[in-house]
Amino acid sequence: MIQRDYLIIGGGIGGASACEGVRRHDKRGSVTLVGAEVFPPYKRWILSKDFLREKDPHPKKLLEPSEAWYEKYKIETRFGTVVTQFNIDRRLAVLANGETIEFNKACLAMGSRPVRPPVAGTSLGNVIYLRTIRDAFALKETATHEKGIMVVGGGLLACEAAASLRMMKLKVGLMHRDSYLLDRYIDPETGTWLTEYFAKHGVTLSMGESLNGFEGKTVLRNIQTKSGNLPGHMGRQLLNISRRRKKGFMQWATWRFILIE
Repeated sequence: MIQRDYLIIGGGIGGASACEGVRRHDKRGSVTLVGAEVFPPYKRWILSKDFLREKDPHPKKLLEPSEAWYEKYKIETRFGTVVTQFNIDRRLAVLANGETIEFNKACLAMGSRPVRPPVAGTSLGNVIYLRTIRDAFALKETATHEKGIMVVGGGLLACEAAASLRMMKLKVGLMHRDSYLLDRYIDPETGTWLTEYFAKHGVTLSMGESLNGFEGKTVLRNIQTKSGNLPGHMGRQLLNISRRRKKGFMQWATWRFILIE
């Protein structure tokens, strides 16, 4: 059994920040950081911005902190690893490889995972969920082969992704169930102005529209809307970058589709 003073579960910025916080107050305690991704913690919010637009992005530029920091401050890292069981009373965590870590203190910084909308077809083979560096590379690869991309959703990440894709000279459509963009964050007057701004910059908008499902056997072939008014020239791939907090062991033709709630 492995014994640690501190166990931090979650390979995102939250987990990295927890490591930094521990080392500010305890220079000697043993620390293990466990993360499901093979990459060290990185700035996810850059994925829909500069990282998506760059021709040759380098993942290491996103790391926060650097890989050398963990070695310098003696932080044991276990990336590409998940915790399958967690017992707070016994202070034990079991990893997917069967190893058990006994800890004195633990921090759960697991972040969130993309939300799959409650409609048919979201598990089709060419559905992408923009959450990780690998997801971003998949989207970039899609963008090199397609002339246009449809963004479904009108939140902050949807607007960021749509703006980036438009800056990449792609045809971009955006479908949102509300009458204006960023309806959860800004007032109707500002939201209307922002919506018109996107339209003036070449984004084809379908406002007040809702998803009803996706058609296809193994890959997405068609999108269904509740009104049935989505233009017929749109079709084939879905990207979801909305978020839901992780629970795990604790108790979203010439167009590609991107779902961003």
